[in-house]
Amino acid sequence: MNPLLGTISWLGYLAHRHKPLALVLSGLLVAFGGIVSGVVIWWGVPPIVVGVTIPALDLWWERRSKNNNELTSAREKVLEEALAPLLELAATATFRPRDKRVELSEAAAMRVAGDLRAAFTLVPGVRAVVFVVSTDGLRMEPRFPAGRPDRPRDFVRGTERGDQAFRILDELPGRFVIVEDLRSEGVDTPYWAGTGAHYSTFIAAPIRSTEHAFGMVTIDAPDPGSLDHQHGSTIALFAAALGILFAEAARGATGGPDPENRNGRDGKDQAHQTPRELSGGENGNARGEAQEGS
Repeated sequence: MNPLLGTISWLGYLAHRHKPLALVLSGLLVAFGGIVSGVVIWWGVPPIVVGVTIPALDLWWERRSKNNNELTSAREKVLEEALAPLLELAATATFRPRDKRVELSEAAAMRVAGDLRAAFTLVPGVRAVVFVVSTDGLRMEPRFPAGRPDRPRDFVRGTERGDQAFRILDELPGRFVIVEDLRSEGVDTPYWAGTGAHYSTFIAAPIRSTEHAFGMVTIDAPDPGSLDHQHGSTIALFAAALGILFAEAARGATGGPDPENRNGRDGKDQAHQTPRELSGGENGNARGEAQEGS
């Protein structure tokens, strides 16, 4: 967090927590400043400014808390209404025929993008995208975008932009990567090499198992700082659920994935891994130009 914003947040919290005392102190400072300014006007300015700032900090904290509560409610709603059914679907997919598992994984991925977009409607210009690794493991294709209309492009191995994005699948130790402000953090992250056109912040969570990489879920927005780590945790949960469904779609008709195609994280052949390719038909349909940060 920005140190200045952190200090303001701390002061706002104190002013709100001790509101009666803060208001009394504010009144005393304004009164004292008025008296002093009658002698030397400039001496009265600092206490008056501080006295006015105290209730302003309290009001700012109160409004911020209200916004945070609204965001929390939205996240709880999407977890209850969208994630729980997705996990139930993943649990039952094991017992479905292979073509049905493929169909379910495609439908689930499309639904996740829409659910995340709906869950974060309070974030201006938000967009969610599900990227899927191609059969040969050399591209990540934006199969399911939802939200802001600008169309994302493929991530291609062998290009700087593509290699940085694939590092999210290959090397990311955590559940998600977040860049709150590309202008100040973009050059320092090893997972982004885009232009930042149409967006200034993004989160990406890999869709993977211990042995396979299937793609990633991304969300981005134009306003720096409008996405936070709580958003990231929510997205990571959906990516993990999709990982189960994609792994089931990759599983053979009578057993697990081909031992010769166990790891899709190094650009080798990922036959029997990508759900859309497995379907053999037209089934299918967030650090594109606007999605280069994923």
